[in-house]
Amino acid sequence: MTTVDDATERLPWLKWIDRFNTVLAVLGGIATVGLMINIVFDVLGRFFFNRPLPGTLDLTQFAWMPALVSLGLGYALLRGEHIRVNLLTAPTGERTQRIIEIVSMVFTLGTVALFIWFGSEKAVEAMNFGEKAVGTPWLEIWPYRWIIVVGMLGLLLQAIASLLRAITVEKFIPVDEDEAAAAIEAEETVLDQLQDEDVRTGKVENR
Repeated sequence: MTTVDDATERLPWLKWIDRFNTVLAVLGGIATVGLMINIVFDVLGRFFFNRPLPGTLDLTQFAWMPALVSLGLGYALLRGEHIRVNLLTAPTGERTQRIIEIVSMVFTLGTVALFIWFGSEKAVEAMNFGEKAVGTPWLEIWPYRWIIVVGMLGLLLQAIASLLRAITVEKFIPVDEDEAAAAIEAEETVLDQLQDEDVRTGKVENR
């Protein structure tokens, strides 16, 4: 869900949660670029020299993928990009939508808190054990387990921010209405551009 963010005026520290998850998303984007470069060099080495880049598979599954997926979770919630099924909730009113958002964020907080708890325990065990990839002995896995925990922490903080915004915002705007308004605005913009183009084309033909 998206809301009219006057909640930030009452709770200005919420913007720091937004910025924290934006930074995590940027780092996740960097990991995506790293994955792309890694795969490109692996393919080039395999094609031209018959020598693939060592450790590509382990780097992909233990380093790049956990980083690019987990670090973007909070930012996806900030942008309202997580998957939602609005078939039953879309026809309801603002008050019902607000209640649904509050309840869903409460469940999200509980679920993510459990993930952080178990993930932290696993990361501590991996760090104490010095976990490494079996096929790539030089690749230590335990730091990337902590990256997953950090990503889940970002999601937890963003869920707290979303919960507080849903509770304190004066006018709650469901995401489907917000997206519909954006779609209508985009269509009107395209229509205006086409009309301007027709006017310019007509002037050229008259000349």
